[in-house]
Amino acid sequence: MTKNAHLLESIINITEERDKKILTRSLLEVLSELIHFDLLTFLNKPRRSCGEYLEITASHPRNAFRNIYEPLLHGTTERQVKTDKSMAQCLNKATIVKAATQNGLIRKTYPIIVNNDVMAILDTYGHEHTEYEEKLITSIIRIYSNFVAVVIDNELDTLTGLLNRKTFDSQLSKLLLPDATKPFDDSYNDCRIKNRDIHHWLGVLDIDHFKSINDKFGHIYGDEVLLLFAEQMKKSFRSNDLLFRYGGEEFVVVLTNTTESDAMMVFDQFRQQIESMRFPQVGKVTVSIGVVKAEKQSHTATLLEYADKALYYAKENGRNQVCSYFELIRSGLLEIRKIESAIELF
Repeated sequence: MTKNAHLLESIINITEERDKKILTRSLLEVLSELIHFDLLTFLNKPRRSCGEYLEITASHPRNAFRNIYEPLLHGTTERQVKTDKSMAQCLNKATIVKAATQNGLIRKTYPIIVNNDVMAILDTYGHEHTEYEEKLITSIIRIYSNFVAVVIDNELDTLTGLLNRKTFDSQLSKLLLPDATKPFDDSYNDCRIKNRDIHHWLGVLDIDHFKSINDKFGHIYGDEVLLLFAEQMKKSFRSNDLLFRYGGEEFVVVLTNTTESDAMMVFDQFRQQIESMRFPQVGKVTVSIGVVKAEKQSHTATLLEYADKALYYAKENGRNQVCSYFELIRSGLLEIRKIESAIELF
C-alpha cells in the first residue's frame, strides 16, 4: 500500500465511527500509525469543571500516561487530572502549545475545536516532527473535529442541547453492557467499581403542570422554562452522567456508578434547586422524579416503565418529590400482581 493510500485508509477509519469515544480512540490509533509518538493523551473538558481539571478519555499507549499525570478522583470513575499551564493556555487561547520536558522530549498540546469551542485537548509527547508531519497532525485533528461536530449535532436536542430521544436506547444499552463500568485503562484499580452497592440509576424528570405554563404564558415562555431547566441539569449533574430531553417536558438522567443513597440525594437536591429558582414571568416551577436502579443487561423499555411507575406515583401523591420504584415496592406502596401469566403493577 502506498503512503497516500495508507493515509486515505486511516482517514476512512476515523469517519466510519459514530460513537464519540470509539471515534476518539480511532484518532489516537491513526496518529500513532502515521507518526511516532511516545505518548498521546486525549483530555476532555467536563461540563462544570471551570477549567480546573480535565478528564482522560483515551491514551496511547494505554498505560503510559501514568508516568505523566497524577489522577484526581472526584467521586466518579472518570480519570481526572489537574489542568497545568500548558493545558490552560491551550484551552483558553485555542492554540498549540509547545514545551520541552525534563527527559528531553517535546510536549505539544493541541486544541480540539468543535463548533467554535475548545471541547478537549490532545496532549502529545515525543521528538520534534517535520513540517510535513506537523501539518498532517493538525489536518487529521481538523477532520476529526469536523466529524465530531456532525455526530454531536445528530445526537443533541435542538432546543436544550441535551442528548435527544433517538440516542437514548443506544447510549443506555452500551452503559448496561457487562463490562461497561471498566475504565478504559485497567491499570487504575478503582475499588468503588467493585463495591456491590455501586450501580447506575435512571431518573425520569417531569416538569409539574407544564401544560398550564404553556396555556397561561405561551410557548415562548414554556420553551424558556425548558432551556433554564436543561441548563440547571448541566450544572447539577456530573460530566459522566447522561442527560436526555426525552420529549416535551420530560427528561431522563442516568447517574453512573453511585450508591442508592447518593443517587436519591442528588436527585432530591436537583428537585430543591428547581423549586428555589424563579423563572422569568412564570415564577415558581417544580419537578417530579421517578427513579429506578439500572442493572446490567436490563432492558431499556423495562427501566423506563418502572421509572414511569414511580413518577406516576409522585405525580398522584402531591408532585414535587422524588420516588424510587423499588422503595415503593419494598414499602408496599406499589404492588406487583400476576394476572393470567402476565405481571401487572399497581
